[in-house]
Amino acid sequence: MPYPPGVTAPFRVGMPAVWISDHEDGMQVERTAVIRVRPDGDGWLVDTLAGTERVDATGEGARLVPLDPEMASEFEERGQSFVVRATVDAELDRDVELFSQIDWQRYEHDPGRDVGRDQGPAR
Repeated sequence: MPYPPGVTAPFRVGMPAVWISDHEDGMQVERTAVIRVRPDGDGWLVDTLAGTERVDATGEGARLVPLDPEMASEFEERGQSFVVRATVDAELDRDVELFSQIDWQRYEHDPGRDVGRDQGPAR
């Protein structure tokens, strides 16, 4: 299907791209190739060897992004597919656990209690 006049698709058939999917240890990053591009409203449907994704005018979607020089370098070093391990999960889990252990009622404002000498009596 030809592209609408004056509109340039963010991908062309045969272009390399990056497919991102969930992995139990983080994110699976895979180099893929575009096999078809179709206009879709204000975006594009892009079929790749890894799957189909809707992308915006810059070529970015939830699971598909253009291959930039930095990612090309990563693929050179790590191969055609690799896992980016989550680094914040343990930290977030710890923070959530600490947050849930706080006795919030202890810190709620008690309007009948003095808050300190320098602030005067409570009203």
